[in-house]
Amino acid sequence: MLDKKHINFFKKILPNDFVLSEPGDCWAYGYDNSKMHVLPECVLFVQNKFQIKDIVDYCYEKNISITTRGRGTGNTGGSVPIENSIVLSMEKMQKIIKVDLDNRLAIVEPGVINKTLQNTLEKYNFFWGPDPSSQEYSTIGGNIANNSAGPRAIKYGTPRDNILGLEFISGTGEIHKTGVKTSKGVVGLDLTRIFTGSEGILGILTEATLKILPKNNSIKTIEITFESISDATNMIISLMTQPITPYKLEFIDEESIKLINNMKKDHYNKESKSAILLELDGEEEYIEIISKKIINTIKKNNYKNLTIANNKDEIESLWSARKSLSPALREIGGYKINEDIAVPISNLTNLLNDLKIISKKYNIKIVNFGHAGNGNIHVNLLFDSENEKNSTNSKKCLEEIFDLTIKLDGTISGEHGIGIIKKKYIEKEIQNETLNLMKNIKKQFDPKNILNPNKTI
Repeated sequence: MLDKKHINFFKKILPNDFVLSEPGDCWAYGYDNSKMHVLPECVLFVQNKFQIKDIVDYCYEKNISITTRGRGTGNTGGSVPIENSIVLSMEKMQKIIKVDLDNRLAIVEPGVINKTLQNTLEKYNFFWGPDPSSQEYSTIGGNIANNSAGPRAIKYGTPRDNILGLEFISGTGEIHKTGVKTSKGVVGLDLTRIFTGSEGILGILTEATLKILPKNNSIKTIEITFESISDATNMIISLMTQPITPYKLEFIDEESIKLINNMKKDHYNKESKSAILLELDGEEEYIEIISKKIINTIKKNNYKNLTIANNKDEIESLWSARKSLSPALREIGGYKINEDIAVPISNLTNLLNDLKIISKKYNIKIVNFGHAGNGNIHVNLLFDSENEKNSTNSKKCLEEIFDLTIKLDGTISGEHGIGIIKKKYIEKEIQNETLNLMKNIKKQFDPKNILNPNKTI
């Protein structure tokens, strides 16, 4: 239980209604999409970096742990407080400080919702590359913390590729600025990219300078179905080894197709064992030329059906099938484990075939879909009950999936992060010497380990 004197100190820094200390008020800030829950000692809503600095200075002196939180959309417990931790909510830091079209950058506070930024930039015909599926709810700070992206990362990259500089407060209360406002810069170590994806263990983000890009005015959407996984993965390799980079390239497996057909009657024909949803972007006068070249590449490979959307309604129809997957999974039941492994695309065939074998071995239904062009597959393990989800059988199945991923030169997390949920598996991917180096870097940023302790590394 946090001493009342600490609460009184926080109330000197913040308005009274920006400090929550009653358990009922704090309850909603103790969980994220992982479904883990730990009641915070208190919840503090900050509005500027000076308030954050004062809080961190005090917590450093008193050895009070801080869990920084955006909107809690993460899947691995990264924003779930450990016991005896306060929660620092960034949701009131929502300013888009500057949009500089001439220099193609935007400066924002960490609490800005991704979709809010995209809507603002769209007025100028610009966008920020990262588009996670949670973009209507997730914050820029959270996107940066997990290096979270979405379908168009294949062409426009992840947050790590779309950040010029950051401002953050370390675990000692010092304010740091990293990066540049130019597209080139090589002065000092690249702390911007070390910070990005660090899940709040190195510092508390107060401001981000983002690289923004002009939008193309035309999109072409193509759906391709296949009679085998190998035909689909060969197509993915073909598409990724020709000069035109797709805007989006999504993969859907046989189990996913069955689920979609339950929600959207017979969207796919019964012979379909997998599907790809491909999207191209470009200026109107070039899009048809680009499309013809891509279709020529497609026709050199084996496929079952090819559907080209020619207007907004047809595009929406194709995407609505893909978007119906999450509701379809929810209809089956709420008991699932959603992993986001990634492998080199040349190993996708082996990954997907071996996942079928693992599914049968453990008698667990596995549904696979995701960002094919990045080799980033969302592996969904489905269960009939909470007991099944937490069983030894389930844990062995998950461990074998991670072992397979590492064997195929992959990574156990493409965009969801490590948090609490995956921490015990990290040594499968990172050797001890390298892990110790990372822990020593953490000590430089946060010597008393008060920032999101016991997470990730």
